[in-house]
Amino acid sequence: MFDRKTARYVSLLADFWVSLGSGTHYVYSAYGPQLATQLGFTATQSSVIATLGSVGVYFTGPPAGIVIDRKPPHIPIIIGGCLILFGYMMMRFAYVSELRSVAFVGIFMVVASAGNTFAYHACVKCAAMNFPHKRGTATSIPVAGYGLSALFFSQIGNAAFPGDTGRFMLMIPLLASGLVFLGLPFVRNIPLDKIADSEVAVAPEIEDLETDALLRHTQTKESASIGEMKSKESNYSAITEFEREPSVNGASSSDVSMVDEIILPVNEEIDIHGWALFKDLRFWIHFTIFGLLSGCGLMYILSSGYVLRALFTYNNPFISPNDLQKNQAIQVSLVSTFSFIGRIVAGYSADRLSRKGYQRMWVIVASSVIFAFAQIGGLTITSSRFMWFISIFNGIGYGFLFGSYASIISELFGFKRFSENYGYVTVATVVGSDVFAFAFGAIYDGNSYFIDPEMFDMMPEYDSTAPYNSTYEYFNGTMRRFGSQVGQVCDLGRDCYRNAFIITLPGAIVAGILALCVIYYENRRIAREAAAIDDVAETATVDAE
Repeated sequence: MFDRKTARYVSLLADFWVSLGSGTHYVYSAYGPQLATQLGFTATQSSVIATLGSVGVYFTGPPAGIVIDRKPPHIPIIIGGCLILFGYMMMRFAYVSELRSVAFVGIFMVVASAGNTFAYHACVKCAAMNFPHKRGTATSIPVAGYGLSALFFSQIGNAAFPGDTGRFMLMIPLLASGLVFLGLPFVRNIPLDKIADSEVAVAPEIEDLETDALLRHTQTKESASIGEMKSKESNYSAITEFEREPSVNGASSSDVSMVDEIILPVNEEIDIHGWALFKDLRFWIHFTIFGLLSGCGLMYILSSGYVLRALFTYNNPFISPNDLQKNQAIQVSLVSTFSFIGRIVAGYSADRLSRKGYQRMWVIVASSVIFAFAQIGGLTITSSRFMWFISIFNGIGYGFLFGSYASIISELFGFKRFSENYGYVTVATVVGSDVFAFAFGAIYDGNSYFIDPEMFDMMPEYDSTAPYNSTYEYFNGTMRRFGSQVGQVCDLGRDCYRNAFIITLPGAIVAGILALCVIYYENRRIAREAAAIDDVAETATVDAE
């Protein structure tokens, strides 16, 4: 129906579409507090459900990766769509039936989240396969769709069902699975045995550093055998999947190969997986970085409803459920929008950095700095009017993290088992979010108390002229401050959760330091290999003379 070039872009658009329906895990903060109130859950129990969602998303990564690496993309996408539909329908059943079981809701949160992973990871792998010369940019498209999902669903739900959590929870499985199945026919791996001249990733202008490297290696190739150079430059080998044309824009095939080595330093021969992956110290360093940063972001994303409730009710007496849900949707939308922007910018920036000879890890350093500012905002902001600062910085930091790490992992450990390896790395999110989210829940619970709704029914209208009664004043004052809210209440504002951000701030700082260490040692490794290549070139030149 389409030529190969068009089919690749149609498939990329479908990757975005399916991923948009696969990011529903992040929508939890838009209905989580209402679900907890309906079923009588505490903040800690709500955090458990949110964390179980993370378990479903990230612990499913490795087994989903094995399926994705071995099967065509439509298989995991079908699995994902079915799990999303079934999982969220059962959660909605618990809500409308008032089934007060954390285990029941948590299990089906895991099921739905596992479906998200199957569909989403299949789209990321498909995008990377269809655009191997621009993997950072290509994978950022489905990654961005995944991050935009929370905005998409929260805004539709807020516009169509304001204050109606039951109907909102019905919309999620129907719309999400509909998006997944709608994009299914178009998500395909397009064969790439040849590329048209215009599609070869040759930069129009090469920076001075790149030009020097190109000239040096081109001169070396005139005197040294191709076999010797390829064996020494294994970490900078060109794309081997394509059968290149003899010339591109007048350049020789050897020159094109060298330009591609500079633009895209991805070694298709690298294949580190299984036990070899777990024995590699670099894996555990990246695992730690990813866990710390994603844990910081996910704690806020899944708990922002409670942060908003604490700030909003502290500064706004007589809050209504509609007002609260509307403001929750605004914060979810901010996080999702800027996560979307961050993912697109990070994917493109990672490719640009790589082309100019810098490491993609600089994007992760930027992510850690942005996360640190977000945690500082959580520590200092006392009004819901300024909560946008925390949401925007968390969204950008989270987008930078997920928008670049897929290309980092494929470059470091190889693309053949990319989905499996990336799945193992993303398991770190469960560890980070478990620690931080449970800490948030415990801190919030420790500063909260419960209000019995029957107590409100027994209270007469407040009369300021009546004689003072401490019990009456306590409950009536609470009612005046919190309006129609019942159940778990915290009236301390920022102090309800502040200590949680004291825990996450050092996590963001440590992750940034580790990322800088990775950059330092990788630069040293590259310098040693460059010196070895020059030694081989000098030896070959002497032998030729």
